[in-house]
Amino acid sequence: MGSLLVAGVLGCNNAWAQLAPAVTLTNCAQLRALTPEEARQERPVQLRAVVTVIGGDLSATIFIQDETGGSFLAGTRSGRGLESGSHIEVTGKSYAGLFVPGVRATEIRLLGRRELPPPVPANFDDLLSGRLHYQRVEVAGVMRAVTTATNRTTLRLALGARKLDVQVLEPPSTEPLSLVDARVRVTGLAAGYINDKRQLVSPQLVLPTMADVRVETAAPAETFAGPARAVAELLNFDPSGISNHRVKIRGVVTHHQREAALFLRDADRGVFVQTLQREPVQPGDVVEVVGFPAMGPFSAFLEDAVFRRAGHESDPRPVKTSVRDALRGTNDADLVSLEAQLLEVVQTPLESVLVLRADDIAFNARLARAPLDLAPGSRLRLTGVCRVEESATPGTGFRANPRSIELLLRSPEDIAVLAAPSPWTAERLTAVASGLLVLLVAAFVWATLLRRRVAQQTEVIRQKAEREAALEERHRMAREMHDTLAQSFSGLGFQLDSLGASLPPGDAAARNRLDTARQMVRHGQEEFRRSLMNLRAQELERGSLADALGELGRQMTAGTGIAFDLQLRGTARGLSEAVENNLLRIGQECVTNAVRHAKPGRIDAELSFEPGQVRLRVKDDGIGFDAGKSERESNGHFGWRGIRERAEQIKADVKLVSQPGGGTEVVVTVRN
Repeated sequence: MGSLLVAGVLGCNNAWAQLAPAVTLTNCAQLRALTPEEARQERPVQLRAVVTVIGGDLSATIFIQDETGGSFLAGTRSGRGLESGSHIEVTGKSYAGLFVPGVRATEIRLLGRRELPPPVPANFDDLLSGRLHYQRVEVAGVMRAVTTATNRTTLRLALGARKLDVQVLEPPSTEPLSLVDARVRVTGLAAGYINDKRQLVSPQLVLPTMADVRVETAAPAETFAGPARAVAELLNFDPSGISNHRVKIRGVVTHHQREAALFLRDADRGVFVQTLQREPVQPGDVVEVVGFPAMGPFSAFLEDAVFRRAGHESDPRPVKTSVRDALRGTNDADLVSLEAQLLEVVQTPLESVLVLRADDIAFNARLARAPLDLAPGSRLRLTGVCRVEESATPGTGFRANPRSIELLLRSPEDIAVLAAPSPWTAERLTAVASGLLVLLVAAFVWATLLRRRVAQQTEVIRQKAEREAALEERHRMAREMHDTLAQSFSGLGFQLDSLGASLPPGDAAARNRLDTARQMVRHGQEEFRRSLMNLRAQELERGSLADALGELGRQMTAGTGIAFDLQLRGTARGLSEAVENNLLRIGQECVTNAVRHAKPGRIDAELSFEPGQVRLRVKDDGIGFDAGKSERESNGHFGWRGIRERAEQIKADVKLVSQPGGGTEVVVTVRN
């Protein structure tokens, strides 16, 4: 998740964004109209507003609102004695923040108390647009989940089909779980999770206390009261519409993944239940489940569910089927047994993935990582929960049909070897059985085509499994680094800013040393962000190398007045992950250097796929520099050194051409 930040309304007069630095900003609308670059100029601010919320994930943050909008006071240590409703006068400097500008206050004067600003009615799209950030809003929906912690409560609210997190800052005085499935109206501060690109990832609300939650329609007094519905009836047509409230079902457990998933069988239908409940249950246990119905890739399931054990029956018997029959979707989320040939076993950090083939169809079977002594080519009988991974709708008609399936195995005991791989190949048997050359050639062609098709499907599945494992580990490392080093850098920056505010005005030597420390912190943050980008490479996950280069170039030149163009030459082909990632980062570094230093009118990039090699060329028409001098003093130019190091990692040739007044051209060539 991104950092928690409440963000700003953008509908203010653009003329305020052109204010001269000497003009004092006197209301929140003028403050929020500043661009990040303008806010970093520390323009003077003096305004009067009402305190709406104190705290949040940033304990020293005070959120304020006046008649024109909302804002925040960053890193405030002089706000003691303030509370919600305090009417204050703030003097300070503008501050860019992570998403919208705020105020770094130098003086806060308490004027008295006022009523909190009236909340604005809002829906999920209003919050996602960002126009109501830093403003008190009111939303209504159905409570989906309540999670309590030592010092706060997290509510999950359904606004139609969308889910909204609500953070309550004050520890609850009573158990709020009775709110689940109630229709409530919530008044709070619009907030959100922000990524490192100053983008709102998802909205949320911040509430000082549970008193800001009003129940309009109470939840049923008894969670498990009422009759159970049949699984086959979930999300069926109802003239009155589909309810947003919980339903109750009853079934026999076929598989349980603790704190994640529960699979049940009701009569002849299976169902998936998403639940965080820790209570263990075993296959054969009869359970009652209450949860919110939702639509999965092919079948309805229950989410945000709770369950209780109601008895035990004999272990459920798997439904005998085939892969082709399973692709009809009838046995989605049910326990099945089928036969298939093993093609490969892929071990990921968390799972063992069996790549299988049956009826000329390739599919996966997954289980928790375990040592498996299975030879490719073995004939297996597998018992597990059948899951439809995705469905396809034909060009005509209204019926959805499954496109692919996978099996969730409960343990290695769900794998039975029916036959070891045969030493005889199809080609040898054909040669022995047939004396006719025509039949032999026909059989060979058929077998070759079949092997090619299966090999292609196997390779796609294997690469998908390995890539998912690698991406999962990279994202885990990136999250851990962000949650530790990034916070440390931010905390150090805050401390240096606080120290600068407390230094005597005439102590120039101390301020020079402080500025040097700030520059070192900023440099460390830039280096850290480069490391995170290398781990994530999100642009390449969303498309090809050319798509990623084009997207980065357009983003980095947006609003600068610099024209950017990317040309793709030749027929694009697949490259290794290392080559794609390093070429992407080299291109990014070239564009960054041009935007920051070259003052160009346009930047042209060209990605050429040539026989035996791939070439990336980035050229600008900027002021240029002495390329020979840069080569001799490369140790002092991090960007050029980084380009050379990345080129060496993929054994690429790199060429730099530049002269003062003649622009700059960088050409990187990777040979196959």
